[in-house]
Amino acid sequence: MAITIDSNVKESISLEEYLEFMEGSLDPLNQDQVLDSASKLKALANNQQFLAEKLNQELRNWRDFQPNNAYSAQTLTLGRAKSCFLRANMWAPLTKVENNHDWEKRLYAYSQPHDHNFSFLTVGYFGPGYKTVIYEYDPDSVSGYSGEKVNLRFLERTTLPQGKIMFYRASKDIHSQEPPEDFSISINLMIVSPEVSVRGQYWFDLDAGIIIRQVQNPASTRLMLCRLARYISNDETKDILNTIAKQHHFPNVRAAAYESLSFVESKDAYRIWRYAFDCDKSPLVKSIAEDALRNLSDSFT
Repeated sequence: MAITIDSNVKESISLEEYLEFMEGSLDPLNQDQVLDSASKLKALANNQQFLAEKLNQELRNWRDFQPNNAYSAQTLTLGRAKSCFLRANMWAPLTKVENNHDWEKRLYAYSQPHDHNFSFLTVGYFGPGYKTVIYEYDPDSVSGYSGEKVNLRFLERTTLPQGKIMFYRASKDIHSQEPPEDFSISINLMIVSPEVSVRGQYWFDLDAGIIIRQVQNPASTRLMLCRLARYISNDETKDILNTIAKQHHFPNVRAAAYESLSFVESKDAYRIWRYAFDCDKSPLVKSIAEDALRNLSDSFT
C-alpha cells in the first residue's frame, strides 16, 4: 500500500544540500534507499525559507522562467539528478466562482482518480494539505483499454499536512485528490525509472471499477506520431510503422501503429489485423485487432 513514513527529524537543510545528496548519495532506483532517505526530505521541508529563496531566484530570471518544466502551472521544478528530480506542487482550494470549478479541477486533477507510472516520495511543506482517497490494484492484471474492469482495493482516506511523508508506488497506488481547506504545498522526489516509458498510466472510475482512459505521458506522444502517419507518410513511413507494430514494448503504441498501417495500406488491412490478432501477445492489441477484423468482415457482407 501507499506508505506513510514517520520522521521526528528536527534539523533543516538547504536546497543545495538536498540536491547534493540526490546527486552523490542516493540511488533513486533502489526503493529501500528512497524510503530510508525520507528523513532528508523532511529536513528540507523543515527549512521554511528555501522555497521562497528558490522562487526569488526564478523570478529574477523571469525571461527564462522554468524552461525545462513540462508540468502544469501548479508545479515548480527545484532540481534534477540521475533518474530523479525534485519539484514543488501547489494545491489551492476551489474559488468561490463556480464557473471556474471545472478548469480548476482539471488543473489540479481534483476528483480524478489516477495512478502514476513512477514512484515518488512526498512531504507536506505548507498548509493543511490536500485530501485524498487511496486504492491499490495489480498492474499485471490489466491490459489498459478504456472500460476495462479493474479489481480495486480501498486503502485509506488521508491528508498531506505539513511534515507528513508518504511514498506512492508506481502503477500500484491510485489516488483521488480533493481540494485542501487552505492553500498548500507539497515537495516531491520523483523517481524516473526505465520502466516509465513502458508502463501505462490511467484515469479510473472508482465507482464502476474501470479504466476510463490512458493519462497523457511520453508513450502518448508516440501514439500521436503514429496517428499523424496516417495522413503524412511515404513508403519509408510504412516500413517504420511495421517495425513499431511488431517490436515496440508498449501495447498501446503497437496498436496505434497497426491502426495507422491498416489505414495507409488499406488494401492489406485484413492481413495486417489478422497478423496482429494471431501474433501479438498483448490482450489489448488482440482486442483491438478482433474489433477491426469484425468491422472489416461486416463491411464485406
